[in-house]
Amino acid sequence: MTPETYMRRYHTDCGCDDPSTLPTVSAEELYPSCPLNAAETSNCGCDLPDPEPLPICCCKASMVETLRLLCNTELANLVNFDAFFFLTDTLAVGGPLITPTTEADNIAALDASFQRFSPCNCDLIDVGGTAYYAAPGSSTTILESVEQLSLCAVKAIAFTLITAEEEGDTDIAIYRRAVRYLRRAIRAEGGDTSGCAPCSAHCDCDDCCCDAGLLTALATRNLSRQATLTAGPLVLQNVTVLGAIGSTLVLADETNRRIYFVCVSQVEALG
Repeated sequence: MTPETYMRRYHTDCGCDDPSTLPTVSAEELYPSCPLNAAETSNCGCDLPDPEPLPICCCKASMVETLRLLCNTELANLVNFDAFFFLTDTLAVGGPLITPTTEADNIAALDASFQRFSPCNCDLIDVGGTAYYAAPGSSTTILESVEQLSLCAVKAIAFTLITAEEEGDTDIAIYRRAVRYLRRAIRAEGGDTSGCAPCSAHCDCDDCCCDAGLLTALATRNLSRQATLTAGPLVLQNVTVLGAIGSTLVLADETNRRIYFVCVSQVEALG
């Protein structure tokens, strides 16, 4: 399946603000009860207030905005949507975690798929993959088939880019195009790649918003903008800090050609 076909099949209802970036198949054709225009229905759209009581979801809103970057065809054509990994407090979906080595991360495999935001519900994302206990070294399977994840529970996401197939193209060139797009998108979203991103419009609760001190430390640690950090059981070593959208860090590794979205409130240690 080509990236274009994948986008037409799965990403029609991805919550893009710009209708010109949507594929040709409409959401009405796939889900007649869920129009793209949230104003046409009382229970559809990401910008409507959540019912009370609100859960404590420190990164849900900014994760929504960050995942929306994948709606853009320029980036989507470079992403392997069948090579994702999702981390919650309990689950590692897509592959087990291993004991850290010298690799950029301690993810054993990225075998989950990211399909879309669930129709009419940006609290959930539709995925496909096996869930393991989120403990390094554990290969115990919890669920063979995971179909949906709550964005309130997602602490980190990793994914791999496609492999070059056209003559004259290279894997590294694809990685660098993706990084350039992400840097531009972060600036357009209001993120500051040299410090703390404004996050008043993205945060879901007052006491776990963007940590200005942490983001500044990551952004100014050295000229190469390399960082080593832990986010729960996930260990990232010598990855590149691209910036932040709200309270979600965007990082990348050139060797494995992987992109990481990490909730800043989950970062516990810097190396």
